[in-house]
Amino acid sequence: MDDQGSSVTLIFYRIQPKWWREPALNVISAAAQMSNLTHCEIAIGEEAGQSGTMKHVARIFNDAVGVELVERTGRNPQNIYLQLGCSKHAEHRMLSFVKNHCVGKPFSNLAMFLSLLWPRQTDCQSFFCAELVAAILKEGGLMDAHSNPGSATPEMLHRIYASRAAVAANPCVLRDVQAAALHFNATLGAQAYPGMSERAAAHEHHLTQRAVLANTTAVQPVTTPLPQQPAQFAIGRRRAASPTRGHFREVGRNQYNGAGACTARIPPSQPGVQLTLNSLDFTTAARMRRT
Repeated sequence: MDDQGSSVTLIFYRIQPKWWREPALNVISAAAQMSNLTHCEIAIGEEAGQSGTMKHVARIFNDAVGVELVERTGRNPQNIYLQLGCSKHAEHRMLSFVKNHCVGKPFSNLAMFLSLLWPRQTDCQSFFCAELVAAILKEGGLMDAHSNPGSATPEMLHRIYASRAAVAANPCVLRDVQAAALHFNATLGAQAYPGMSERAAAHEHHLTQRAVLANTTAVQPVTTPLPQQPAQFAIGRRRAASPTRGHFREVGRNQYNGAGACTARIPPSQPGVQLTLNSLDFTTAARMRRT
């Protein structure tokens, strides 16, 4: 059989802030666990019942009914939900276990009180709420095969599976939100945005025509002359051309006289003062040579 996958939903009841209005058993359970979680149930599978309810919910209370398999919405504001993924085969095993071995079994007060101090080995002859949920999870392979459901408590189950949950929400609410979204997309979407489909069809038709024209004839692009932009700067008088650059005069290597002075190459016929490097020497020997 092709396994498409399924899920189970753990339902925890959280004691309300006005705890004195709670049943005495809930108050005792909360005090013993040091937790505000006092009750748990399990919804097996994703099949919806009437009005989108959770169809196969296994639970037990301290009454004459014992374990029962019911439909419920679970829309109590004090409820907490943890949805765990599983295979379709595991769902069938858990549902068959509840129907064949759990339904109608009585509630055990003694087993519940001893679960924290001296837990019993589960024999499927009686249950309390956390023991029932743990036994179903063990049957479906979602709990270790060597674990003892008789030692389970609502707080322990929540602590184990809180980090493994795929979704933490009421399945009934999720189905309502999904149905509302589908209804909006199918009916209200086109009415809320009139003309959207017509514009999309016209755009598609325009693209098709352009593709046909591109394949048959070469369409010359239409060029529209750009409007002449106003001049940003006024044109003034033209400046005179720059003067012609003079050529560099070729200067040869420096020549050295017999005294080691460096002189420029100046024609001897040109009169004037001749500057040498010795002229900058102000030592005594230099003055004596000049005199």
